[in-house]
Amino acid sequence: MSAGAIVTIAGIVSIVLGFFCFASAYLSVMKKKPAKLSWIFGIAGALFVTVIPVTLAVFFATTINS
Repeated sequence: MSAGAIVTIAGIVSIVLGFFCFASAYLSVMKKKPAKLSWIFGIAGALFVTVIPVTLAVFFATTINS
C-alpha cells in the first residue's frame, strides 16, 4: 500500500471518528449526562473532523511525491 493511500485512509478514519464523537456528544446532552462529557466529545469531534485531516492533507499528502 502506498504512502498516499495510508494518509487518505487515516483522514477518512479520523473524520468517521469525529462524527461518532459528535453523535456521542449529542446523545450525552439528550440523556442529561454531565456537561463535561458533552464538551469532551464535542472538542474531540472538532479535532477529528478539522485539525487532523487538514494536518494530514497539508503536511503529508502534499509532500509524498516530492
